[in-house]
Amino acid sequence: MFALTRSDFMRGAIATLGLAVLAAAPAFSQTSLRFAHFSVEDDPNHRAATELAELVAAATNGDVTIAISPNSQLGGEVEVVEGILLGTIDMAPPSAAVLANWVPEMNVLNMPFVFRDWDHYQSVLNGPIYDELSAAAAPKGLRLLGFMTSGPRHIMTTSAVNGMEDLAGRKIRTVQNPVHVATFNAFGANATAIAYPEVYSSLQTGVVDGADAANTNYFTAKFYEVAPFWAQVSWLFYTNPIVISEAKFQSLDAETQAALLDAGRKVGQDQQADWRASDDNLLAELTANGVTVTTPDPAPFRAAAEAIYAEFLTTDEEKRLVALINQ
Repeated sequence: MFALTRSDFMRGAIATLGLAVLAAAPAFSQTSLRFAHFSVEDDPNHRAATELAELVAAATNGDVTIAISPNSQLGGEVEVVEGILLGTIDMAPPSAAVLANWVPEMNVLNMPFVFRDWDHYQSVLNGPIYDELSAAAAPKGLRLLGFMTSGPRHIMTTSAVNGMEDLAGRKIRTVQNPVHVATFNAFGANATAIAYPEVYSSLQTGVVDGADAANTNYFTAKFYEVAPFWAQVSWLFYTNPIVISEAKFQSLDAETQAALLDAGRKVGQDQQADWRASDDNLLAELTANGVTVTTPDPAPFRAAAEAIYAEFLTTDEEKRLVALINQ
């Protein structure tokens, strides 16, 4: 018969105790954040989302991961912002146009021709306006992490636009924002607010005669297939703030908060440069794909846009923010 010695018994007891301690220890907890965006994967916006995930994972030693849902898989911009506020989605870069429905101060970024050119636009986004709009968004339940862009907006149509008069009576899709709707109505069009995922089919079926976009997403979303006329107007530089629910942000530890804030600012600035380069490079490729490019005189568009400022900038705070942009 096998004889159990005292030393054998003690070794067995210690091993059993060690296993019990390990079993009782809490499981390692990892935070996973859901990031939704609205672009195809071959696009500066998806590259930015990927960079954000990589930077946050590196800064937190892999404790925080970001799962990316591209191409409007989780809904259009309005649905995604609602999801962020409800807690079913964590992060996204919706347009400032859509966010203005919750954070009215964002509308200063939506005013027609408020930005002179790329250099002015990027200097504003990466200047004091960031802190101003971050402070405005937090009480509305949204934490600003950085500014991405969708570039200067031009007008795609199913027949040529050589001047503003060619927009008269045409049904033009806009984002779901009253400033955008009023602006295109001021241009003489019949503005129709439609969610971004529906733009291609709306053009294809004749629900609308045109829409606005930048060189990059006009190309990556293949809008040129259904609206091959491309009027270079630059009526707006389109901003996409990276946001997370303020409640979700406050539930995270200080290290994770810092990682998100640092990564969000860097990713936003990198994405601005990426989009700018993409826009510069794609115009020739669009022409090669059969797109007819026109360059209407911007003066009538600018004159028509003046009424939008009087209509929508009604408070001293809004006027102060626009003055800050125009410095």
